[in-house]
Amino acid sequence: MSNTPEWDFMNEKAPPHSSEKSKITLDYAFGILCFFLLIPTLLFAFGEFMDTIDFLEYGADIWDFVSWFLYTTTIFSILLISGFHFTGVLKSESARIGSGIFLITISIVNLISRFYDLREERGNWGISGESWLEFLYWPSTHERLELVFLGVIIGFLIIKK
Repeated sequence: MSNTPEWDFMNEKAPPHSSEKSKITLDYAFGILCFFLLIPTLLFAFGEFMDTIDFLEYGADIWDFVSWFLYTTTIFSILLISGFHFTGVLKSESARIGSGIFLITISIVNLISRFYDLREERGNWGISGESWLEFLYWPSTHERLELVFLGVIIGFLIIKK
């Protein structure tokens, strides 16, 4: 036997695993999907903005616009930062941690605003006597809060990487 490279098949390095390459491709594809989901998000946000303008005739105030902006910014930020994370744009640790903290912060502010809105809705619907747990069981109530908790979870996952 010779020590030439063509006879040294036992010491050859194994080719890189294709699963690692496909994982990167899957992450990148998911990031692109997050970016594509920004388009319908912006369309829905524009529709909600137009509805808020229409509600000015019926007693809407500046806080309706602030709430709309906060809710739209939250979902837009979740999609945008998730897209950046999965496509590998957030390379530095400070950008990753800053993005995660931003998502957590905006989601907590959103949560506080949602609880204020829900308290007001309970009063408007005349169901103040019903317990909060029964009220949170309603799909129209708990679905709004799920987005907020999802934003906090995604923020922590981005920080942790």
